[in-house]
Amino acid sequence: METTRDRTGIRRGGNWVRRRPRRHPARSAGFWTFRRDGPVIRLLQHRQLPIAVGLLAAVLLLPALWGGFQLDDHLQRFRLLGLGDPSIQLFVFYDGDVAANRAQMEEGTLPWWASPDLRHANFRYLSVLSMQLDYLLWPDSPALMHLHNLVWLGLCVGVAAALYRRLFGRETVGAMWTAGLAALLYALDDAHSLPAAYLANRNALLATFFGLLCLECHARWRDDGWRAGGVLATFCLALSLLSAELGVSTLALLGAWVLVLDRGSWGERLVSLLPHAGVAFGWFLAYRIGGFGAQGSGVYVDPLGDPAGFVALLAGRTSALILGQWTPFPADWAFVMDSGTSAAWGLRFAALILLGLLAWLFFQVLRRSPLARFFLLGAVLSLVPISAVGPQNRLLFFVGFCSMGLLGCLAAGPLDASRRLALGGLLVFHLVAAPLAAYVFLDVQNRAARRMEAASGSVPDDTGLERRDLILVNPTDSVYLTTSIVTMRWADGRAAPRRVRVLSNGLTDVRVVRIGESELLVEPATGLFPDAFSRYHRSRERPFRAGDMEELSDLRVEVLEVDPGGGGPTSIRYDFAEPLEAERYLWMFWNGSRYEEWAPPAIGKEAILPARPGIFE
Repeated sequence: METTRDRTGIRRGGNWVRRRPRRHPARSAGFWTFRRDGPVIRLLQHRQLPIAVGLLAAVLLLPALWGGFQLDDHLQRFRLLGLGDPSIQLFVFYDGDVAANRAQMEEGTLPWWASPDLRHANFRYLSVLSMQLDYLLWPDSPALMHLHNLVWLGLCVGVAAALYRRLFGRETVGAMWTAGLAALLYALDDAHSLPAAYLANRNALLATFFGLLCLECHARWRDDGWRAGGVLATFCLALSLLSAELGVSTLALLGAWVLVLDRGSWGERLVSLLPHAGVAFGWFLAYRIGGFGAQGSGVYVDPLGDPAGFVALLAGRTSALILGQWTPFPADWAFVMDSGTSAAWGLRFAALILLGLLAWLFFQVLRRSPLARFFLLGAVLSLVPISAVGPQNRLLFFVGFCSMGLLGCLAAGPLDASRRLALGGLLVFHLVAAPLAAYVFLDVQNRAARRMEAASGSVPDDTGLERRDLILVNPTDSVYLTTSIVTMRWADGRAAPRRVRVLSNGLTDVRVVRIGESELLVEPATGLFPDAFSRYHRSRERPFRAGDMEELSDLRVEVLEVDPGGGGPTSIRYDFAEPLEAERYLWMFWNGSRYEEWAPPAIGKEAILPARPGIFE
């Protein structure tokens, strides 16, 4: 057979056979193709990338340095300055003691409608020690305290990047540049912005750092035979749990590792978990014996103390958290929705659609990659413990670590055109839009903090303020704009009212009718609990009924009508100890940005206070 050759093919007999084109040394990124020796690949697989992305995460959030004290920071500052309870109990807001809660109701640092046995007590002693260090070294410099937060953020991202390199290095078809891509995505995750700016949320940074370091040490022990790694992993797990309840997610990652990635026999895998199980059991005993946990709150739920209540909230909260991780819509939006409303059901429906799209996107890579299955299982298990808290993006550290790892796995493999397009959209969002969203979240937090300061500052500094009762008619929340006023003013060295009384919730229109010399009828249009956050002090499982009464030393409260849809009391009668015009009362209403003095209407007259936006809107 006659054979001829040219630059385009080979001719055998009378037929032309196309020559296979020569391939350049390149690596497919799923979305596009990079040269193996190109600058992008070299950068993403550089050995010093963990240090670089850690610095990048901290530098991008440098504006947090000027955030000042925000929200719960003021209460913790009050205690750390020695003005309140022992500072080691810094995260114990309410201990569940009925008598102690009653005393706080009398003072007004707890609203009258709170659950009598309300408990919100967190076990975070390591985080407390880090904050005590701040107040020992720079008590008057919130900027240095925020810098302390940014250092921990950089360490979190750095250890995550190192862990990605180890995990992706185990994949026979993987490449180190995909580990670098996952690390870069994690460094730019917008969920990190609030913990960086919010001193009270440093506990999440510590729990994440020690949790990821625990998995790194455990992996080195199991993969490389580094025996010290087993001891260090157990120690890091203890530190993670002592930092915050978020540290329970460390157990989720360890469980996913044993089930998916550990190469030993099943007996060896289970034995490797025994030290961690011992630490977890010891932490659980200390948690229970110390009286930590939550009860009576509509925001914080104890999964072990109230499993039925936790399961009832799980679907809605995980839906919001999934949307917060994978879309531009923060999980925090669920706080402005009450469960059972059309908006809440719409959120769940959107989450179901998103889950379907993600299942389609990751189906192929999950079939072929054990690492992808590890990340998926780790993300799912990590969602469970953080659902004990109202859904917020600031809780997504472990979920985000697994989610960015999934994207790295997806980018490593061959993809069809539709999946390449979907991956491209996700990369644009996480590489470009997410850092911009982080600044938006910082701005929202800063504006909320300024409103809180305006609320405290707008209370007049009368010489006799400490002998007067502050009556707030329509604040839009019963935490940051109300019960914190006393502690904020004391911490600032200013006079504070004798007690605070809150009458309604200003997120809805409020009708106030004077029905007697010392009596008011207050009617919030959609009830006392118009959204999820307004239920912080009282859960749905503690409903009011018409005829319920609350007796305080200076005030009698009677619930006349209740919203059948679950919005709480819609008509409330207040009977004060003295005529409403008495000098002891300082009446104020919220105008949307600050408090203004207000005069009760004449007997038989009424006043309508229009709805105002919430503190975070």
